[in-house]
Parts: sequence; C-alpha cells; structure tokens
Amino acid sequence: MTECYSCRQNAIDPAHLPPREAIFDDGDWRIAHALSSALSGWVVVVSRRHITSLSQLTASEEASLGPLIKRLSSAVESVTGAVKCYVVFLAEAPGFEHLHIHVVPRRSDMPLDRTGIDAMKYLALPQDEWVPPDKMDEVSARIRQAMQTG
Repeated sequence: MTECYSCRQNAIDPAHLPPREAIFDDGDWRIAHALSSALSGWVVVVSRRHITSLSQLTASEEASLGPLIKRLSSAVESVTGAVKCYVVFLAEAPGFEHLHIHVVPRRSDMPLDRTGIDAMKYLALPQDEWVPPDKMDEVSARIRQAMQTG
C-alpha cells in the first residue's frame, strides 16, 4: 500500500514518529494531528489496518472505537477550549481512502461559516495558513497527556 499515506505512517515504529503522528496507539487505532489543517487540535483516528469502510471493522476495533472517540473528544476539548468536537468520516481524497475519522474542535470563536460541515473549509486553506509542525507537536503532546490523565 505504498500509495496509501496512512499505511506508510502505520509502518513506522511509533517511537520514530513525531508527536503529531503518535498521540495514541493501541494496535487497532493510531491518533495523529491532521496535517493540512488550519485549525489547531484537529485530529484523526486512523485504523491500523488498511480498510476503507466502518463495515469492515473487527469486533475489537468496533468495541474500542466509541470509547476512544469519547476519551479523545474530552481531551481535545480540554486542551483547545472547544465547546464540543465534530466527528466526521469521509476518507475520499486520493491516497487517503484508508479509514480515518476526523475529530474537529468546535471552538466558541469560530466564524459561523466555519461551523458544522463547513468546518471542513479549514482543510482547503493555503499551506501558509496550516498549523505549523512545531505547533502540531505541542498541541498533540498536550492532547496525549490529557488522554492519559483524563
């Protein structure tokens, strides 16, 4: 699956990934900061296996996903000050069909034209507006800590 970004990242020992790519890993799921987002704290829950649909989950993956998203949402809200998190699964972009679920902080100061499904606009902004890698690493480390203590 060399054309699949998530499979390439999943093949790397988590100890060798930057904090933004290794917020959490339990063998079924890996959590990473979204790479091309202009919204700090936007994370993705990535299946460790190459699957493209929720219908392909194993019993173990299915059982752990809901509690993981709840725990992650609590951590993201705590770290970012978000009032809630949106959860979105699309996985349609070429090279990104691998099952990954977006957990998007809904901050109280977000413009109305960036709320609901329009939050996806944060992925369409020019690269110079994306969250820089050092900021992704910093917020990812804080989310990881919040998941461990919360």
